[in-house]
Amino acid sequence: MSLALAILPLVLTMAAGYALRVSGALPREQWSGVEALSFRLLIPAFLVRAIAGADLSGAAISPFALALMGTLALGGGVALALRPLTPRSRLPNPAFTSLFQTTTRFNGLITLAAAELLRGQAGTVLIAVSMAVLIPLINIGNIVVMVAFGTARARPLGVLATILRNPLVLGSLLGLGLNLSGLALPGFLDTTLEMIGRAALGVGVLAVGAGVSLGRVARPSPPALLGLLLHPGLVLALFLGLAALLGLSPDQRLIGALLFATPAATNGYIVARQMGGDAPLYADILTLQTLLSLLLFPLLALLLMA
Repeated sequence: MSLALAILPLVLTMAAGYALRVSGALPREQWSGVEALSFRLLIPAFLVRAIAGADLSGAAISPFALALMGTLALGGGVALALRPLTPRSRLPNPAFTSLFQTTTRFNGLITLAAAELLRGQAGTVLIAVSMAVLIPLINIGNIVVMVAFGTARARPLGVLATILRNPLVLGSLLGLGLNLSGLALPGFLDTTLEMIGRAALGVGVLAVGAGVSLGRVARPSPPALLGLLLHPGLVLALFLGLAALLGLSPDQRLIGALLFATPAATNGYIVARQMGGDAPLYADILTLQTLLSLLLFPLLALLLMA
């Protein structure tokens, strides 16, 4: 029950964002500025600090990292295969990009809270490793998909320039560069990034809540249900299969399972809003994933900690 309660603040924060929008306290047209702030500053600041400070040393984490990357690659590959197999009349490109995002993204901060609750420092270390390994790949991959399947047809150099200018990609690459260089962030800069990045989750969740339509969630569309099938359904099953194949430790198996059972990251909604994806569909899938995680987290803890 305590693990389910760890997800409850996310639900309540989304509800607060929804209430702000429907009450008119913060009208829909004013949320664009909130979303731009999150996309251009808050999330990149969080990414730099999280990736730069993760401990990537030690051969013991290699099978774990391989299982994480393998799950991401296979899950993303299945999502990509849906594009040529599904008519655009049933799954337009903006909806496809949101489906891809919700399949491959995960909310590391929620998983961090659950990992710390169940496994203490050992769980925290594994989540930090997960974020450092996956976040750069996820952000670069998702931006490539957003550009490739957007409405505008860009030349290869134009696509590359768009990717390299993206704040999420820049934040991920900067954090990874600092990590690999061995350079520690100065104390004042680390504290500054912590203060800015701390707002990323709260603001992002509020923005998602503001985009929720209760009518749509109560009557989920086929793409929204497909989103649930892919994540957590497919990616969770893929990870558990790879974990067994690679002989991961009980802690690694539990933390990885929690990671792929967690809702998609809220920053994907901001990306969808900023880059022409289907943001309402992203909000629908994220809301359904969040509600499902209230059941999945305690169940996984019960099964994998036995």
